[in-house]
Order: sequence, then structure tokens, then C-alpha cells
Amino acid sequence: MSIEISGLSKSFGKKQVLQALNLTIAQGQCYCLLGKNGVGKSTFLNSILDLIKPDAGTIHLFDKNYAQHNLEIKQDLGALCEDNPLIEEFTGLEYLNFVAKLYRLPQQEADRRIKSLTDYFFTETESLQKNIAGYSTGMKKKVGIVAAILHKPRVLLLDEPFTGLDPIAAQLLVKLIRSYSTPNRVVLISSHDLNYVERVATHIGVLNDGQLMYNGSIQEFTMNGESLIDQALFQLLLPHHHANDADIDWMLS
Repeated sequence: MSIEISGLSKSFGKKQVLQALNLTIAQGQCYCLLGKNGVGKSTFLNSILDLIKPDAGTIHLFDKNYAQHNLEIKQDLGALCEDNPLIEEFTGLEYLNFVAKLYRLPQQEADRRIKSLTDYFFTETESLQKNIAGYSTGMKKKVGIVAAILHKPRVLLLDEPFTGLDPIAAQLLVKLIRSYSTPNRVVLISSHDLNYVERVATHIGVLNDGQLMYNGSIQEFTMNGESLIDQALFQLLLPHHHANDADIDWMLS
């Protein structure tokens, strides 16, 4: 197994965001975490990244915990956080070279990987010579994705990776995630973009009220394709909601 979580709990003030959460994600899975806004998806990912300290519970990655193997775990992790913090005074290339140095990649290998990934994502690589502060949201997102996978982490965490990407870049990311999801790695994604989730996910988790309402394969979640993923999610989270034209007929007159 690659990620094992037991009894994970976290509160902010009086609001309990995660309640004794238990989850195991095996190698080879692309696990997509779904749920409404504010249910704790980012808190869950940030706990795995050791950016937030849980109130209770344990997290093991490849049978290691942060208390005893902090550096080893972080060398095996790649992450795109939702706020995608970049050093905006750097150019795109300067930032990616900075990340490569953090992971002690030999310069020749770093150059090869950076060129390969930026050629893949950027149609005009000249933009990477400009300061990140002047980048669009989509360009910043692409730099963040490249930085997350530059060192070939065994665990890749992506928080809302499709948000801000144009349709072409999003499709390129779908292909990249599919290629990256090899049997010796795990990819964990939190996303509201269900169309893209459906293309990459092997397993689904639905977080609500601090607990997993669903945890299983995407085939089971969609009843082997009989239900669309958005319909399955709606029925799970709002099973008694029946919208009809009478609810909005004030708009029609």
C-alpha cells in the first residue's frame, strides 16, 4: 500500500472538518476526492502533505510516517496545492530550475525534464523567460503542475488541477495523469471538474460532514457506466432533492 490513513480528525474552532477518517489508497490507483465546497478536501490533502497538523490519527506513506521519516516522505511527494504558491519574482524557467535544485536533480537531467514538460504544456515556451507575476492563471497552473512532477514522485497530489486551464491544456493534463498513473505510483486528486475526473479516476472518494460517504472504484460508483458521475454524486449527496419548474417559475414570467 502507499497511503494509509487511520482515525484522521481535524477541527478549526468549533467546526470539525475531518472526523476519524480511515482510508487506504493502493499503488496504481488514481484516487479522486469529491464533495461540496468547504467539506474538508483541501484540509485532507494538506494533512497528507504535513502542511496541517491533524488533531488525531496517523498517516503512513509507503509504511513511513512523518515523525520518523519526514525528509524521505517529502522526497517521494509531489504536490499542486489549490493556491499554487509560486515565487512570482522568478521567471518560469528560473522557478523550475529552483525546484530541480531542491530535489537535487543533476543539472543535465533537470534541463532535459524541464524542456520535455514545458514543450508538452506550452505552445510558446518564450513566455517562460518572463516573470511569473505577469502570467495568466492557466500559465501559473501549468508551471505548478510541471514543478510537482519534475522529480518523478511516487505520490502525486493535485488539488483542483483543472481549474483555470483552457480545454486544450486540460486535455493534455488528462493524458499526462493517465501516463503518470503507473503500478508503482499513486495519484490523488481533489476536483470539481467531474468531466475530467471521469477520464482519469480509477477510484472515487466522496467526502461529506467530515466522513467518506463513498469509497470505491469508479465503476461501482457509476454502476458500470449506467450513471454519469455527476448524477451519481448528486444522488449520493442530495438524494431527496427534487427540483421542478415550479421552484423557479418566477423567472419565466
